[in-house]
Amino acid sequence: MADHKPTLPARVHPDDRDRIEGLNTLARLYYGTPQSEAPVSYYTPILIQCTLPHSDPKTRDWKKTNGDFTLIISSGVDHNLVPYGIPYGSFPRLVLAYIITRVIQTGERRIALSSHFSSFLEELGYTGNHKGNSKAGKRIRDQLLRLLLASIRFEGRTGTDEQGHMAGVKIDVAPKYSLWWDFKNPEQGSLWGSYIEISEEFRQSILRAPVPLRTDILKAVKKSPLALDVYMWVSYRLFTMRATGQESISLGYGRLQEQFGTGIAEANYRQFRQELKLAFAKVANAWRSPDSEKQPLNYEFEPTRLVLYRSPLLIAKAKTSRAQEEAQRLLSSRSFDQETRRSARLLAGKWDVDYLTRQYFDWVEGEGIMPKDPRAHFLDFIKTHRQRHGETV
Repeated sequence: MADHKPTLPARVHPDDRDRIEGLNTLARLYYGTPQSEAPVSYYTPILIQCTLPHSDPKTRDWKKTNGDFTLIISSGVDHNLVPYGIPYGSFPRLVLAYIITRVIQTGERRIALSSHFSSFLEELGYTGNHKGNSKAGKRIRDQLLRLLLASIRFEGRTGTDEQGHMAGVKIDVAPKYSLWWDFKNPEQGSLWGSYIEISEEFRQSILRAPVPLRTDILKAVKKSPLALDVYMWVSYRLFTMRATGQESISLGYGRLQEQFGTGIAEANYRQFRQELKLAFAKVANAWRSPDSEKQPLNYEFEPTRLVLYRSPLLIAKAKTSRAQEEAQRLLSSRSFDQETRRSARLLAGKWDVDYLTRQYFDWVEGEGIMPKDPRAHFLDFIKTHRQRHGETV
């Protein structure tokens, strides 16, 4: 949310300071330094590929599958073993954006729910009374408990029940927390003396690939969970399209329906397509420069698929490093040098390297992946490809 270079607090270990500064510098190189009138928030790609539910699923466990990737959420319980419920709607998405942004700014795992959080809510347009026994205060507390105490797992599966591969990571958002409230004395400020401490796994996943977002656009579309998801997805996709040199991408509505947690049944794909159109229209209306000048968001709803074309990015991009330029060149050319191909042949076994190369570039483009080192990433892809086919590498 801050629009200036963050100062690392004293609690960051000295051995970690150079690495955090390096990550912040890398983020500025990739995404640019935001203009002062456009505060920037961040989100994580893993929750863009599979999103939280839009409405209350009213279940103790919930999952969302997108291709081989599954997001699984289990509710936390109170001291009487009564489930709090699954986090849903816009507010948990915005709280996650706050948490992720604070981690990017400070590198710390502990996050205070104090003046920063209150200011963030105000930036997003939550200007009412969020303290004590107000209805808004109780709603915030309920959604915080749902999010912070839930068990979240990301899992990938390939192959069949007879032969395949499964890998995943379990990320508890806040394994350590201190939440204060006093509904009898609302003037005490309720949650604002509280803190959460995120898991190291979640912190690492945040630092690997943060997605920059304009806080004012989050505010503009905050009433619609689907519009928030669309804005995050479009921002992520447009960056990877620019990085890989793609002019457009197209995805079937079924694939998008798998990705977004609307709760609309697969059979009602026409309803989903209509709601997706409305969400895109909201995002397109908010697609403006920091001085509020309207910018084109280029997309087209075809009968069976959505086509997203290159559009202006709303966060300035600074000059990239040589390594980033080389990565972009490889992804744009869809080819590797002879040395990389020789290494690939040694790893490929019976598989044709040209075939694997096409499969690799189709995969990274289709999934919107932006590897820092495409050569090493390609060699890892070959190993995984063979393992998925039951071969020993």
